Amino acid sequence: MGPTSSRCPFGIAERGVCWWSGLTVDTQENVQPPGQQPIIYICEECHTEIEIKSRDPIRCRECGCRIMHKKRAKRLVVLDAR
Repeated sequence: MGPTSSRCPFGIAERGVCWWSGLTVDTQENVQPPGQQPIIYICEECHTEIEIKSRDPIRCRECGCRIMHKKRAKRLVVLDAR
């Protein structure tokens, strides 16, 4: 078990080094910053999937419609409601 394969028991993977054990934590190297990563939207009228970055205009490239819906995430999100 090398220093890059261990996990921090406190889940601090953003910083890259666990303060508890001093070991390097696995980080995602190919992830783009949130402002640079394109998000997939679906057009209201023609149902075309379009990747839009943060500075791109919100407009369908096929029909010109400005009503877009964000595509549902693939990962399961479970909320504990009380």
